[in-house]
Amino acid sequence: MAPVAAAVARVTGPLLKKRGLAEARIVTDWRAIAGDLVAGRSAPERLVRARKSDRDGGAGGTLRLRVAGAWALEFQHMAPELIARINGYFGYPAVARIQLVQAPLPTVQPRSRAMVPLTAEAEARIAARAAKIADPELRERVIALGRALEQRSARPGKAATAARKSV
Repeated sequence: MAPVAAAVARVTGPLLKKRGLAEARIVTDWRAIAGDLVAGRSAPERLVRARKSDRDGGAGGTLRLRVAGAWALEFQHMAPELIARINGYFGYPAVARIQLVQAPLPTVQPRSRAMVPLTAEAEARIAARAAKIADPELRERVIALGRALEQRSARPGKAATAARKSV
């Protein structure tokens, strides 16, 4: 799945760079970098690069990290370990210090759109396109993506056969 990850990084990189996250992987890979516990209670907001004169000395930037509620004190104690994890992940000293911001974490709003059941024809079309994929896990993920795209294009009350042909 490296091509998908590369495409996501290409698309999100410029957007995240505008927000001060030049190293976009700190956002996209936050769960892998920090672990489930830390990622569930924090979100990277901004990575402020060190000034050019500081970079010559190998110093990293400052990571602004949003932390949920009372976890800020715990994160203060974990900061050295978290900095080591981040720098180990990137392979260079990307972060020298962490600035904690105690605030609610951003939430993902669930979509209120009702899921439309797919027709047998749509299911068969998706399965036929994915049948050439040898890896069973990848094939199942591609089928799931095809179903999601098909459902997204079908409107409640309309037949799913009018769905996109590019699935």
